[in-house]
Amino acid sequence: MTHWVYLIAFIPAAYWLLITVVAVLSVRKMRHPEELLTRVQDTGRLDDPQGVSHWARSQDFELHDQFDFDGLIGGGGLKMAVECWYLAERNLFLMHYHLRNHSYSEFVTGLEGEHSLTTSNSVNSLSLPFPPGIFIQAFDGASLDRLRQEHEKTLAFFHAHFGVDPVAPDQPVRDLIIRSIKAQMSYIRSLPLWQLRVAWWHLSRRRSLRNQSVIQQIQEL
Repeated sequence: MTHWVYLIAFIPAAYWLLITVVAVLSVRKMRHPEELLTRVQDTGRLDDPQGVSHWARSQDFELHDQFDFDGLIGGGGLKMAVECWYLAERNLFLMHYHLRNHSYSEFVTGLEGEHSLTTSNSVNSLSLPFPPGIFIQAFDGASLDRLRQEHEKTLAFFHAHFGVDPVAPDQPVRDLIIRSIKAQMSYIRSLPLWQLRVAWWHLSRRRSLRNQSVIQQIQEL
């Protein structure tokens, strides 16, 4: 019986330690995202089984850029594929991330005052804190139609309540991605005892913010 008690206690502790180690290594690795993000041109990747490319074209998005992202910890050299679509009339990016059978998508809009809004269909987007003025909402497994609807709803809320509107990108998208990653990693490392808190963030934020809109987050402050 004693052995089972030790085993039951060991499994959660080992899981917590694993999350901590992976998250700390990830934050440290992404301090230099310019070394991890490589531009590519691979039209074969646009025939994605998730139908993101087809949906994007049907909504008048244009393919803006493609990247390989080498930011995975323990990935054995695997790189995440990134497709960036852009709808100029709305200053709206659609980012599609995929690796083998795993994928997720995000709508991203830059806002006046160095703010931004991201709407994702993966709760992993919520795992770590982000700097003030960076707004992220995640609707787990949501369709692109639902995702865009939620994104546009929040943009309308920002306009109505704060007078903040979308702005056109002022840099190439690769530079914008690098700047965003650096800002988040710097912010995380500025928080006291961040190495000891990453596992708690990963578990608690994914649960508490899942399927909660930015509008709800602001109204509950």
